[in-house]
Amino acid sequence: MTIRALGYVQFKTHQVFISQDDITANIHCFKASDDRCDMQVFTEQDQANEYILTPFPSIVYSLIIAGDDQEE
Repeated sequence: MTIRALGYVQFKTHQVFISQDDITANIHCFKASDDRCDMQVFTEQDQANEYILTPFPSIVYSLIIAGDDQEE
C-alpha cells in the first residue's frame, strides 16, 4: 500500500490534509482545528469534498474523568 499526498487545504475554521491510496483509490482526509481533529477515509470523491468543506460543529461535548490532570 502506498499513500500519496494530494494536498493541504486551509480554511478560517479548520485545515485538511488530503492523501490517496494508490491501490484502492481511497481518499484519506485528516481534518484539524485549534481544539480537535478527525480522520475519515472515503471511496467517493463527492463525500470527501463535502467532508473537506464542512467545518466542525460549534457545539462540543466532552467527558472529564475525575482524577485527570487535563485542564478544560
